[in-house]
Amino acid sequence: MNPSLDPASQFMADVISADRRKHRRFQGPFDGRRIGMIETPIRIYDLSRGGCFIHSMHEQKPGVELVLQIDLPGEGTVTVTAQTLPRQTEFGFAVHFTHIDPDDAVRLHCGLKRLEENLT
Repeated sequence: MNPSLDPASQFMADVISADRRKHRRFQGPFDGRRIGMIETPIRIYDLSRGGCFIHSMHEQKPGVELVLQIDLPGEGTVTVTAQTLPRQTEFGFAVHFTHIDPDDAVRLHCGLKRLEENLT
């Protein structure tokens, strides 16, 4: 942990330096929205500190930057910037988070921690 980093920067540093399977995934589904010219409802699965899987019947090219809002039980909505990954199925595509504001990073951490505690 680097004490000179703000919470969001530390959160992203942890995610980027970690093996992509290091963080526990929560199956969901979670409701969310893809923010752009048109706000599009999305269904999210396999949510972790580092990314998620977005259910979609449309193909998505890898490397595309997206802004997502994710509804977390008990924490409200968090906004993340994500980038699409090459891993796709006929049911959607994976993204990894590339940026999250400090308040949202704390809420994401708390929301996932709460989900983890409810599973044990």
